[in-house]
Order: sequence, then structure tokens, then C-alpha cells
Amino acid sequence: MKTIGEFELIDHGIEHSQYFQGCGCSFTPYENVVTGIGNNPAEAIDDCLEQIACDGWEVEGMEARIIKEEGLKALPRKPEVCAGCDIVNENDTRECEGCELHYFVSIRWNEA
Repeated sequence: MKTIGEFELIDHGIEHSQYFQGCGCSFTPYENVVTGIGNNPAEAIDDCLEQIACDGWEVEGMEARIIKEEGLKALPRKPEVCAGCDIVNENDTRECEGCELHYFVSIRWNEA
């Protein structure tokens, strides 16, 4: 498995999927990028890490590295995209049926 070296987390916040501009590596020192979506920052980061792992990269310990780099105690669960919705799914989290708002986070990185 490939090892992640230097990385950068980009918090895009809540965006409508139709209008999200995307995220790339051009004019940055990074060679790789993924963008994750979720109902909150923690879910979007988890989505990023899952994509990175599916591409053959070692993600063990990355959550802790992100928490430390961002000066957090845990991955944030707020703001929540669908906090005002009345629909609750089987995981006891809120979700809007047909909603195209998502919380977007990107991770750029280089191989160690």
C-alpha cells in the first residue's frame, strides 16, 4: 500500500451539488486529491478517506492526523446539512429525501 505524506484538508462547507466548483491539484504542491460529501464535516472526511483507501493508499491513522493538524478534539458533526429536517433514517440521523445540499471536504496529498 502507498503511504500518505504531506496533506491538506480543504473545508468547502455546505454547497448545492449542482454548483460545487470542484477541487484539483493544479498550481499546488500536491499530486493527489479527493472530495468527499456527507451530512456534516465528519461524514465528508470519512468519505474522503474511504475513497483514498479504495485507491490503494494506507489510511490507518489519518483521522488522528487530521484531528491533530486541524487542532480539533474529534471530527466535527456540525454544522449538519439537514438539521432542520424531520426525516430520520435507520441510523437515527437526519436526511432530506431528494435534497442536493451536501457538506463538501477535499483532501490533497503526496506520497511519503
